Amino acid sequence: MKNRPLLSVCLMVLCIIASMVVWGRERFIKELRPSPIERYAAEGDNITICGKIYRQEQKENCRMIYLKENSIYSNSKKFQESKIIIYTNSSQKLHIGNQLKVCGKVSFYEEARNPGNFDQKFYYQKQGIHGKVRSDDIQITDYKRNKLKDRLEKFRMNWQKMLQREMGERDGSALAAILLGEKSGMDQEMKELYQVNGIGHILAISGLHLSFAGLGVYRIARRMTGSYKAGGITGGILLCLYVMMIGMTVSVIRAWVMFVFRIGADITGRHYDMPTALAASAVLTVGIHPLYLYDGGFWLSFGAVFAVCTVIPVLENEMRCKSLCAGLGINVLLWPVILYNFFEIPVYSILLNLIILPLMSVVLTCGMIGSFIKMAGWIPGKWILWICRCILWVYDKCCVFTIKLPMARWVAGRPDKRRIFIYYLVLMTVILILKFKRNGKKYIISITLYTVGFLILISGPWVRTGAEVTMLDVGQGDCICVEGPEHKTYLIDGGSSDIKNVGKYRIEPFLKYRGIGSIDYVFVSHGDIDHMNGIEEMLKRQQVGIKIRNLVVTGEAYRDEKLEELISVAEDNGTTVWEMENGTQIREGKLRFTCLGPKEKNINPGNEASMILHLEYEGFDMLFTGDVEKEGEESLTDTLSYLQEKKISWEVLKTAHHGSKNSTTEAFLENVKPRYAWISAGRKNRYGHPHKDTLERLENSGAKIYSTQENGAFGITVNKKSMRIHGRNG
Repeated sequence: MKNRPLLSVCLMVLCIIASMVVWGRERFIKELRPSPIERYAAEGDNITICGKIYRQEQKENCRMIYLKENSIYSNSKKFQESKIIIYTNSSQKLHIGNQLKVCGKVSFYEEARNPGNFDQKFYYQKQGIHGKVRSDDIQITDYKRNKLKDRLEKFRMNWQKMLQREMGERDGSALAAILLGEKSGMDQEMKELYQVNGIGHILAISGLHLSFAGLGVYRIARRMTGSYKAGGITGGILLCLYVMMIGMTVSVIRAWVMFVFRIGADITGRHYDMPTALAASAVLTVGIHPLYLYDGGFWLSFGAVFAVCTVIPVLENEMRCKSLCAGLGINVLLWPVILYNFFEIPVYSILLNLIILPLMSVVLTCGMIGSFIKMAGWIPGKWILWICRCILWVYDKCCVFTIKLPMARWVAGRPDKRRIFIYYLVLMTVILILKFKRNGKKYIISITLYTVGFLILISGPWVRTGAEVTMLDVGQGDCICVEGPEHKTYLIDGGSSDIKNVGKYRIEPFLKYRGIGSIDYVFVSHGDIDHMNGIEEMLKRQQVGIKIRNLVVTGEAYRDEKLEELISVAEDNGTTVWEMENGTQIREGKLRFTCLGPKEKNINPGNEASMILHLEYEGFDMLFTGDVEKEGEESLTDTLSYLQEKKISWEVLKTAHHGSKNSTTEAFLENVKPRYAWISAGRKNRYGHPHKDTLERLENSGAKIYSTQENGAFGITVNKKSMRIHGRNG
């Protein structure tokens, strides 16, 4: 530090900014305060916006227009909003710098509704965006454009189209993601395959890209001119244009600042100090966007370079196999970051990257050279791009092979901050032992210490005690997760009528967050899509998602065509199917599921024939009712009347049919008398669930009501005859 004054200053500034973000919160960070649009406009209000275009994106179903310097008129009020996004289907030709007048309804981004889900609100909040408007009523009020940015955007779009045309939609979109950071058109299965195998980083613009674009040109220009200054200016200009075209992401800012330090050191004849360059780039990044301190991409990007400065040199001094040092060093430093953000470890990623990373230089070189030659109209460009296509084929085959290997993915859940702190403390101790201790025992000590630290990091799911029941927010649908005392997992229904891909985006992330890589039993109450379409999706995604061991359904007499189709999907994907009839039980230690229905023979498939389950554990009783109503509920009421002789006190009732008017009658509640009533229903759903009459009946019965509409996900933890209800944030 004594010889690195700039590094010391940068670290001090970082600590100050971090303190302001973590402890100062909205007092210092304006992005955390309610913005003017949040204060003066309500969801669904009609507003008029006048703003300037600074970015455009074409998505699958719509077009996104980013506006800045906005004047907004809402409810006879006028106020300023720094940034906002317009979603439109309009094909009107627009350019960067155009001034627009837009009329439409305002809405706001959602927070994560379940633990582990994507927090859309915070994602845009980090960028200073607090609202959105959907509108096709767009007028250009000023045709003035930013010619440089507009031409760069047009060049990027033409580049992407050329790649898709010459290489095919799938491979062309993948190469566009690698070269341009443009992932919107990429095949989702391919993207997910890369991510679950631990090579998703190749799709992010990183230092490798900027080193190729900037340092490559810098060195060529320096040799041609014999001048460090001329080479630096040439490389810097090209790099600035490239950065303006692809956008200022976290990794781009870091790589760009470090490049400036690198060529600056060459030009001035000074030593290039990577730690100082890294610290300066971190200060600039969080200085522009303070909330990036909460961004996983920030920690992955800066953590990888920090590993190059600290961990990898130590490993290279101790290991003979130098090729493993980079991957191993980066991974041991980033395991906590990966688990905190993605909840799983790609077990073979270190070995896979030994193949992937050396080929990335070839992909970048051939991709850029081939693209420029082809755009110049020369046929050899297509042949060079064909090399990229072959390498992408190798990537695909490697990922498909790796994902089929035993233990390819280890779902460990999100570690708490205390475990992360202990892990890094242990890792620092190991690095110091390897660096300064000289006797042979240091390897045994280091391996033992690191193993202990790693086990502490991933041990969260293993040390949980008792049982936990969580009602997930799946919109207009049902999904409840039960975690047993011996670490078995049960899912009761899983579907939604208003959330697209509910299995992938709502259910699976929650399960991974909890450290659940496989479900022991999935109960499907009946064949409505809002109870089973997420399960069907998950059955088909088991290789990259969550393994489902057993599917439990009602008897054949109570099943409709949709449920039969689900059974076929389960059998085709290696899941065992069981029938559960009245009186059947599934046990796990002191935890027990008992089927209470349907039992009437003349009930038709559908809501009335919903599977009814009674969960018992350590004096805790919960009733799961599916969508039961009418004759099914009458039959269940008779059963519960009989059970009253056993003096069962129902702590929790899963309210039937999302709280509809036709279920949960007074006679039924008289027999249950639940302490808590849980309701799963979509916000602003078209059915009006839960119905006010049902809510009134529940309140009159003395039940305290919890609803996913109001609370998002919530759950109850039962342990040694004590229980605690908690929300999605704990």
